[in-house]
Amino acid sequence: MISKITAMEPNLFIIIPFIISLCLLIGIGIGMLLANRAPWVQKKIVSIEASPVSGRGAFALKNIKKGDIIERCPALEVSDNDVGGELLNYVFYGQTEKHRLIAMGNGMLFNHSSTPNVAYYRENSSLGAELILYALRDIRKGEEMFYSYGDDWWITRQ
Repeated sequence: MISKITAMEPNLFIIIPFIISLCLLIGIGIGMLLANRAPWVQKKIVSIEASPVSGRGAFALKNIKKGDIIERCPALEVSDNDVGGELLNYVFYGQTEKHRLIAMGNGMLFNHSSTPNVAYYRENSSLGAELILYALRDIRKGEEMFYSYGDDWWITRQ
């Protein structure tokens, strides 16, 4: 009699790992679906690579439509006196003439063009300043993206 009861009991060492694995697979599947459809998840659309223009450059990983936001770069606003050396070449004008923005993310690595395909504007968020990069025209996958550094940038480097 004892052997019949033991044979009918479920083997927990098999059932529990099976249930955990099944739940994990379902969770991964749901996560992948949400990642592909969720509007709050921004897909990576910028790649930093060697540029034929100068050093590094920002390249489109997919086709980008005119007006699309390319990247929202968190920025630190510092005093003009805090910026020197090579960093001077990678900052943006701040809220006043005596302030500069140091952009995080890929914002610092776009090269200059007098016919840019990207522009930017400053926006204040609840976490501080952000530099918003957006497409001035349709940009093809693989194309290098440029914004204009402005005349003042060039004048101060002559």
